Amino acid sequence: MDEYIVVVPEGTTEINESYRNVVGGAGYFVANNIFSRLVVTEVGGAASYPDLAEHWECLDGARRWRFTLNRHARWHDGQPVTAHDVAYTHLTALANGYHAASFLHGIVDIKVLDDHLVEYHLAEPNAAFLTQLGNFAATHVLPKHLYEGTDWATNPHNQQPVGSGPFRFVEMEPGGRIVLEAWDGYWGPPAGVDRVTIVVEPDLDECVRMIADGRAHFAPQDVLTMKRLPLAEGSAHATVYRERGPGVALLSFNYRQERWADRRLRLAIAQAVDRSRLERFAEPGWSEPWANFFPGSSYAVARDVTAPGHDAAAAEKLLDEAGYPRGADGRRLSLRMFYMATFDGHGGLARSIAEDLAAIGVHVEFAGLDSETWAQQIGREGDFDLTISGGNMMPDPDITASRLQGGGQRNHLALANPDADACYVAARSTTDQAERIAHYRRLQEVWARDVNVIPLFWYCIYLLRSNEFYGWADQVDFRIPFWHWGRLRKITGGES
Repeated sequence: MDEYIVVVPEGTTEINESYRNVVGGAGYFVANNIFSRLVVTEVGGAASYPDLAEHWECLDGARRWRFTLNRHARWHDGQPVTAHDVAYTHLTALANGYHAASFLHGIVDIKVLDDHLVEYHLAEPNAAFLTQLGNFAATHVLPKHLYEGTDWATNPHNQQPVGSGPFRFVEMEPGGRIVLEAWDGYWGPPAGVDRVTIVVEPDLDECVRMIADGRAHFAPQDVLTMKRLPLAEGSAHATVYRERGPGVALLSFNYRQERWADRRLRLAIAQAVDRSRLERFAEPGWSEPWANFFPGSSYAVARDVTAPGHDAAAAEKLLDEAGYPRGADGRRLSLRMFYMATFDGHGGLARSIAEDLAAIGVHVEFAGLDSETWAQQIGREGDFDLTISGGNMMPDPDITASRLQGGGQRNHLALANPDADACYVAARSTTDQAERIAHYRRLQEVWARDVNVIPLFWYCIYLLRSNEFYGWADQVDFRIPFWHWGRLRKITGGES
């Protein structure tokens, strides 16, 4: 039996990413291999590929999207996957504000035309709709016959999931391990390994060592950061894969607080940031301090539109004008800044930003939060002053709307800029890429003008993966997402 061992730093108590998301948790990766979605969007580009949907049509100027489902798709309990499952999952998520709703905005209704034909009706044209549906962490389709009439929060199938993907769930030991097996009834390409075991190891250094010495075969992105590269170098069992990240780390404000309505304060914070000091966290050619709002790999990045540059003297003057003079202790104000601990590299950025702000009299206490605490404290309670966040996966810049457009499901900042919001709407309204680029350029200009967010760093994705397996996303032309293990197979003698 070929076993593929994945080591993750955080466990899970449930596996239902359409209900709620625990970033970096084991359930996040399990769900992506036992469930399916309509389409899969390439992380590093703008292409979408079939999953449950084998064909789709863009109708009425992108106001309607019609999907034809694969008639061979089955749930792991043998029941057929139908358009009723698709409509039920996404309409229920929208009605209750569940996690999948983060990437389903603008839907007026979902019509089941027949058992294998489903149509989405949108309030406005949305040329980026496939990007939303193919998002890797939200839009899995659930079995209606096991969820309808139940409370998703307490449905036992969150712990005993029944999916339609290449692997089926076998068992879970909370905080310990999760076991999956290849499902011989899968309607797509058969899985190339017999068994997947996910092992929970909270120590990130140990996660890397386990792969480097051959005890495990893969760890998710954000486990191997630049500072841990020495633990992986020279391994006879594994290779480090690098990829320019599809997102930018942002310093952001809590707009629930009245003080952040003052552009002078936001601009002072932006001018205090010294990106040259972030060079110590960069690997030349792969990551770098970044003043643009989109990563350099985005088709819509406006390279001449940047955040304000470093000017500590100007920042101090602005703080004086805004009513924040230095006190007897030299401090102007005190702030709390948080980042998600899953993104381990953000800890270094937080420390550097805190030091920059201290130089202009702004005292900052910072801390990394686990995913559950982040969701509660930052997402639901809004209990913070500043955050550093990343993970804005951008095959299309519209993917940032759930975080940065007014009313966005994941907009923990409570940011609402009418000019910026209008740019999102205009970009969705056209299928002409040149026109979309123009609207996204305007979006970046608005953010720069109003200092809505402060870009810090264009990061690199590091993956440490076993030399014993073949079939990673980059090896099969990125037609599968990087978290998908269905194409992996063990290399036998004579293969290279």
